[in-house]
Amino acid sequence: MANDLNDHVGIPGRPFTPEGIQADGFGPLAAFTALVAELDRVVVGYVFFGPGYNTDVAARSMWLHDLFVTPAARGRGVGYGLMAAVAAETVRIGCVSLEWGVHTANAGALEFYRRLGAAGTETRILSVAGDRLRALADAAP
Repeated sequence: MANDLNDHVGIPGRPFTPEGIQADGFGPLAAFTALVAELDRVVVGYVFFGPGYNTDVAARSMWLHDLFVTPAARGRGVGYGLMAAVAAETVRIGCVSLEWGVHTANAGALEFYRRLGAAGTETRILSVAGDRLRALADAAP
């Protein structure tokens, strides 16, 4: 499903493998927590999230990495249930905010998040990867 999300937002390739998810999402150095949603004993959605820090207010936050619901299950409360579960964990561990990025071309996701009460900001999420990341790392003193 993570590869399907990438397809949906126009990210090329299918980098997710069961082995990669197991290595990155489980164990003492897990990079994220994963939850799945089922309808009629079929997995129809997932969410990846992990702790962060909101430097605007100097407090712990939760970062939502990915949320995906299969097209056939959309409109049935699955996305809302996953978001509510992440919000509950966010509050349980004492975070003050739940934050995430969304591709501006993903109109369905933007509308879904608006209905949840999410407020947008003018902040942009940037990244450096691949050869450019290695070049930057090589410049470290």
